[in-house]
Amino acid sequence: MLSQINHKNMATLKFVLNKSQHQRKIKSKESMLMLRYTHKKEVTYFTAHKNIDEKYWDDKAQQVKRSYSGSDRFNIYIKTIKQKVEDIVNGLLISGEDPTKDYVKRLYSNGKELQEKKNQYSFFEYTEVYLEISKKHKSLGTIKAYKTSLNQLKKYEKYAKVKLDWHNIDMNFYYDFLDFYTGVQGLTNNGFGKVIKIIKVILNDATEKGFNSNNAFHHKNFKTIKEEVNNIYLSEEELEAIINLDLKKSAVLERVRDLFVFGCYTGLRFSDFSQVKPEHIADNKLRIKTIKTDEWVTIPLLDQVKVIMEKYKDQPNSLPKSCVNQTMNRHLKEIGSLVGIDEKVLKIRNKGKERIEESYSKWELICTHTARRSFATNMFKRGVPTRVIMQITGHRTEKAFSSYIKISQEENADLMLKYLDKSA
Repeated sequence: MLSQINHKNMATLKFVLNKSQHQRKIKSKESMLMLRYTHKKEVTYFTAHKNIDEKYWDDKAQQVKRSYSGSDRFNIYIKTIKQKVEDIVNGLLISGEDPTKDYVKRLYSNGKELQEKKNQYSFFEYTEVYLEISKKHKSLGTIKAYKTSLNQLKKYEKYAKVKLDWHNIDMNFYYDFLDFYTGVQGLTNNGFGKVIKIIKVILNDATEKGFNSNNAFHHKNFKTIKEEVNNIYLSEEELEAIINLDLKKSAVLERVRDLFVFGCYTGLRFSDFSQVKPEHIADNKLRIKTIKTDEWVTIPLLDQVKVIMEKYKDQPNSLPKSCVNQTMNRHLKEIGSLVGIDEKVLKIRNKGKERIEESYSKWELICTHTARRSFATNMFKRGVPTRVIMQITGHRTEKAFSSYIKISQEENADLMLKYLDKSA
């Protein structure tokens, strides 16, 4: 109890009556009831949010007299307040901390007992806490994407000379940030949309937990922008040319090629390659839990995959040693150039209201994710039902999956004729 340690630490609690300036001005009979805390000759007050006439207050007993209507409920209420402060002070003393008036007041005001302090986070402080918690259930790639988006917001702060916080993340911010992202930085609408999507995820979480009360982000125009991008895939004929390319003079390119082909015929993401283990393979199937979605997928081992795994059977996971994503992308472009995958591809992107058209040789656009798109598209062209492919790629919706099907209008027409011939 606090009373047992008062003498040594000079910590005392007492309810007192104080008149506010307004109460003195109108000569009110009532006074504010305050809990006075004294420690080492320093004093602070905790308001009970109650007013009482002096005639109903028993200073010696530290409670309202029974003649006051509702005295029992009133006394229970103020005892609760006093007990809360006592618990904070005793908890600090037990842990060897000095219960200074400011420390005790801060813990009390933040609404938690003992040393547990409820933080009133700013927007960016909350994002740090959110990311730390998210590390337990989000992939490293997702965390990296969040950090990249938040860095864009900090760049915007510096450019716009504003301090972003809960209260000003609204439609004015939305349009100003769009101009900054696409106009000043020259980045794409899709990139802007990804940042907004992440902002909305964080704001929803903060709102549910009571840290944010600004609902401007729910406005119908505070929306994620996503435009169709004509990403490439490699046909099975192009993949066959890559498989047959003689790379014996470059062990690095050979390993990169083999890993890429493995992805093209399993549909796995680059981040999952290193997770493959011998125990994941049984009955000509690969069963693995993917990093990004944390879900199990079962993939049939096609001939191209079996050849690669047999080639590297002495490796721990029967696959060639991987390299970092950026290095692999650079080598893939080199391989594509060697094979002669030089079809011209027109890339169309929007930066704000500006339409940007750029022409590339197809090999310039090959990257690790091309493998996953190639798998989905080639299986679709073979006639494998969409739902079957989705079970392997792990897509939850047909809308998300459809963005991976990269056939041209001409290829689509050929497919339709093929299906009509079969049904004739």
